[in-house]
Amino acid sequence: MPDHEFKTKSELLSEIDRTWNELENLLDRLTEAQLTGPKDAAAWTVKDHLTHIVAWERTVIFFLQGKPRYEGLDVDKALWESGDYDGMNAAVQKKYRDLALPDALELLHRTHKQITALLQPLSDADLHGAFRPWRAGEEGEGEGPALIELLEGNTNGHYEEHLPWIQAILDKTP
Repeated sequence: MPDHEFKTKSELLSEIDRTWNELENLLDRLTEAQLTGPKDAAAWTVKDHLTHIVAWERTVIFFLQGKPRYEGLDVDKALWESGDYDGMNAAVQKKYRDLALPDALELLHRTHKQITALLQPLSDADLHGAFRPWRAGEEGEGEGPALIELLEGNTNGHYEEHLPWIQAILDKTP
């Protein structure tokens, strides 16, 4: 993930908008076949990458709503607490595998809109405070990282992480 150090909510929202627009511009140029056909080495399609982004954004939405993040990811608590990200990501891929492309794209847009709306009332102080006070149903020691790290890692940082993987799938497609 990128190592930005945002100072303000405005800077974070600007970066979220920039990276979201980059993702959107790429998706706007793709056909249904490109979104659902070719796969990467992990057997993920572009659609799989998009639904993965949705699932992890949902963890933040649930978190900001005071609900356990594992419920947002729709995995059981034991898998979440195991820290097995590969297992969690496999469960997410399996869950969304048969979702029709129009539904996946609508979910992507709806989830993004929801998360950006939930960020609006947060202050700069909220973003830089430890996220422990926000944690619902999560185990762990200490106060945890700043809330902004959780937000960046599951929004703009996540888009930036997946864009090259999506492009690699497209680059190998004849």
